[in-house]
Amino acid sequence: MDSVATSGANGPYSEPPSPRDASRLDGRKRQPSPPIAAACASPPDVVPRVLWTRGAQCKVLADVLSGGAAIRAGSDVAASCVQAGASLLVARHLTSLDLCNVAVPHGFSPTETSSIVAAVGGGPHSRLAVTLAHVLGRQLELPVRAVYGHHDPSERARALATLHDLTAHLHGVRAEAIQAPSPAAMVSELPAGSLLVVGAPGGSWFQRQFFGPGARIRAKSPGGTILVRHSPTRVYHVMQPPNAFGPHMRVADARQLADSQHLIVAENGRLLGLIPRGRLVEAGRDLELQDIMESPVFLSPDEDLDHATELISDHPGSAIPVVDSRRRIVGTVTATDLTTRLPL
Repeated sequence: MDSVATSGANGPYSEPPSPRDASRLDGRKRQPSPPIAAACASPPDVVPRVLWTRGAQCKVLADVLSGGAAIRAGSDVAASCVQAGASLLVARHLTSLDLCNVAVPHGFSPTETSSIVAAVGGGPHSRLAVTLAHVLGRQLELPVRAVYGHHDPSERARALATLHDLTAHLHGVRAEAIQAPSPAAMVSELPAGSLLVVGAPGGSWFQRQFFGPGARIRAKSPGGTILVRHSPTRVYHVMQPPNAFGPHMRVADARQLADSQHLIVAENGRLLGLIPRGRLVEAGRDLELQDIMESPVFLSPDEDLDHATELISDHPGSAIPVVDSRRRIVGTVTATDLTTRLPL
């Protein structure tokens, strides 16, 4: 066994030419939803926004992860995720929903758990597994290990490097590279009360074996298992509360209030247009904003950040409006928001 040390307004309505180039006006302030498995270190006291579907175990796990602030998902789970700004959905089964990360508990009981083990590898879900294990350990005040199981000695160096990358910013997580003939053998040696957190099928040798013919390994885990699946960060995770101007506002007044390269023009919460700051400066003082606005660009809450990055790069310094299916503004996203990286 090898280990690595870790440290811890009112006016005409104009349709845009297309969804790419073109709910409610929500004045409530909220911080961006903290996505699980962020790419960098995050404050340890951040409480994730967690949704759960039916099932006693789902509620228990969701409450533990969120510090008792978990929200029950409605019949439209996708809409619930966006409305709550959820970064994690705790469900009874893996589904096709990929708006946020998913965790599926099997035999989870916090009172019976004495330690937490995240089985990691080179797959896409490993960072989520170790981050979720870290949050669980913090909430339950239990020791946490990240283990990289491999059967070929030549994989040891890669295992150690992967473990360091996954755990270096997580204080108190012990990292171990373990050579074992099979996942079943490794799991069988876990101490009583060990809760196993593992990524969805694919990626590492351990994950492939775990969900292949040896799926019954789940039954061997002393303290139950939590299956996790990572999803890309979405626009709704990082968007900020919107700030819009009414279409009848005078240009002179808007100049006094503008703090962005583009002004958002809206009426009763519905997006009408955008005004570049240069156009605002050059326009006549007594004109109304509706006289000089342009067709807007916008993002949808469920889009991934790759599209947002592309659009924002075409409009530097601008706050791009985020609108729902009824074209009502639900937030804005800037280049700064795209760098937000928070834990769960």
